[in-house]
Amino acid sequence: MTHPFKDPTSSLVDVDWDDPRMQDLLQKIEGLRLDSRGTFKSRPARLHLGLHVKSGADSSGIPVTVVGDSGPGCLVIKTDFALQPGEPVTLERRLATGIGRLLQCDVERCKPGSRAEDQGQGAFISWLRVRRTR
Repeated sequence: MTHPFKDPTSSLVDVDWDDPRMQDLLQKIEGLRLDSRGTFKSRPARLHLGLHVKSGADSSGIPVTVVGDSGPGCLVIKTDFALQPGEPVTLERRLATGIGRLLQCDVERCKPGSRAEDQGQGAFISWLRVRRTR
């Protein structure tokens, strides 16, 4: 049995953006933010400024949290200080096996944290582009 095709645009309505009720609704939702956190499980890591970190060295790096993976070769970290775009860094991650893995990266961008738990904490979110894995 076949069903007739129903055009999804046939039920669209025109919106009067100048309607006072619409303006009132838009003002109410203006401050809302979508949380695009996803299902990534954050993990602790250590950050070394620069690229010259010897494998197996002590964990003298700065503690950070990996909070996202935004595509192949791009990680998102949370720090308590700002990183400069273009700055080379090395991220030390511990694998489930306990072995450390060094990722040489460049900072793509950095912004202050905007989530409620970041407010007043001096949190910064940085996107790192992985250039080499050791």
